[in-house]
Amino acid sequence: MKKLLAVAALLPSLASAASLLDSTVNVHYHLVDKADTINTLDKVVVGTGVELSCGSGADLCKVLTASTQSLDFSANAIRYSYAGTGTGFLDVQHNRFQFTSLYDDATVISGVQLSTNIAGLDASRINFGEHSLKVDMRGLQVGAGAFFQLDLHTTPVPEPASAALLIGGLAQLVARRRR
Repeated sequence: MKKLLAVAALLPSLASAASLLDSTVNVHYHLVDKADTINTLDKVVVGTGVELSCGSGADLCKVLTASTQSLDFSANAIRYSYAGTGTGFLDVQHNRFQFTSLYDDATVISGVQLSTNIAGLDASRINFGEHSLKVDMRGLQVGAGAFFQLDLHTTPVPEPASAALLIGGLAQLVARRRR
């Protein structure tokens, strides 16, 4: 029984809480209209408060020209806010946000929950990988107070040594039980 408790004590270390706080996230914006292509890149350190806002000289603002747009990151969420009177995202080949370098190698994104008041923005416009996320904004209209928030669900990737230790411990328990 003591060994079972020792193995169970390992589980919290395998599932440590992931957070974006204090990490550097790459924020890209891609706009492709036939031969015209604009790709931006901002590297932001996630902390308290809004990380990117147009009007602050961010590379992103070469495309998002209204000074009323911002991106705010928290421990496990990304929030876009628009405070202007209204605008639209061009309905072109590509018009999207892309976030990369999300989490480290010990954590992967396993799901994304979207909250928004932007008509037409739904889960079909969200694509994610282990450490990246894309939001397709083509043809969407935003008005005063428009926002989207992406709550990121993560899964820890156990270190090989920890996983081997856990499996070894479980194998020993099974062998003892059989005796």
